[in-house]
Amino acid sequence: MDFDFSDEQYSFRDSIRGFLVRRPAPGGPGVPAPWGPREETLWTELADLGVFSVLAPERYGGLGLTFVDLSLVLEEFGRALLPPLVMETLAATDVIVRFGSDEQKSTLLPQIACGRLKLSCALSEPGGYDPGDLSTAVESTTAGERLKGAKILVPDAAAADILVVAARLGGKRTALLLLERGREGVQLREQRTLDLLSAYDEVAFANVVIHSADILGGAASLDAVQRLCDASALSAAAFMTGIAGKVLETSVDYVKQRKQFGQPVGSFQAIKHKCADMAVAIESSRSAAYYAAWSLASDAPERPKAVSIAKSFCGDTSRLVCNEGIQLHGGMGFTWDLGLHHYLRRAKVLEYSYGDATYHRQRVLSAALLELSAAQRAAADDSPTGIACSPGVALSARPE
Repeated sequence: MDFDFSDEQYSFRDSIRGFLVRRPAPGGPGVPAPWGPREETLWTELADLGVFSVLAPERYGGLGLTFVDLSLVLEEFGRALLPPLVMETLAATDVIVRFGSDEQKSTLLPQIACGRLKLSCALSEPGGYDPGDLSTAVESTTAGERLKGAKILVPDAAAADILVVAARLGGKRTALLLLERGREGVQLREQRTLDLLSAYDEVAFANVVIHSADILGGAASLDAVQRLCDASALSAAAFMTGIAGKVLETSVDYVKQRKQFGQPVGSFQAIKHKCADMAVAIESSRSAAYYAAWSLASDAPERPKAVSIAKSFCGDTSRLVCNEGIQLHGGMGFTWDLGLHHYLRRAKVLEYSYGDATYHRQRVLSAALLELSAAQRAAADDSPTGIACSPGVALSARPE
């Protein structure tokens, strides 16, 4: 079985990297380019390269590919610190393809594929991130259906054309709503974060009128909400892997040139150990992110666990590598001229976006316990004595 990417996938990645490297950086030599989500030239050029058409089916002007093809590209976005609105649009495209009605697909996907439409996902709330704890809800009133609630840390909602909002539709049912940014009752307030190269907004919904056509797929579905959460978390994991890869590359180049006691500091054993640890962590992150991308593309049963493992592990790795990279640069690592802090800032914001490591590890643990419980019940059903016994697991009697 071949677990490697194809030549076409690597070629697509190389074309994206070549474009991002050749593009002049407004910040000056050595400083990451402060790509702005409102920089229409960047968005148009990415669309010309086919970035926004990757996930859209061919009949809607896309390439009909999957997150496996996109995972390499998301790494490149991390290396170049592209605005989060780019990966937000890609994650939203995935759920529209899978859950959208025919009318929604025919209206939105062609515009997304050609770069005319930007989408931002409104998921997190002041009370937390878990889709099962949504407080933003659609309420039935005498005047019709109205959306009330608030979302925080929505990546550049002010520049988005469509907001993909996770909300509750009465009781425990949840769904994704597609709302125009300028709809009456949608109120934006800019939020400041550690990331100086990105914009985030708090979005409040004050009795926003909701029509049936606004509901993604026309029906309430927790599956759509959870898939968008998983797609966003995976995108962040791949993005952080790209950040870590770029910081390691920059650090290795520096320690090869910086000299102390008449020789490059990279020749010192302690420095070699640091770089080796960083490289191993990054390769492990890639493995986790690639597997999560496959599980998302194929909608495998292990998708929730794979995505949560990737998000938590890649977050740990990006933090480790960014911190060590700054240390390897010595005093220069903390200067504005070098710009390494931009990578650390973006990594820290993404680490806590779409669920932090604690949330995702608890999710993995819960899934593992459910699987163990199911296996014990199955073993008890198959046992002639009605008792299942596994190594290290207490006896479990057959239910009455």
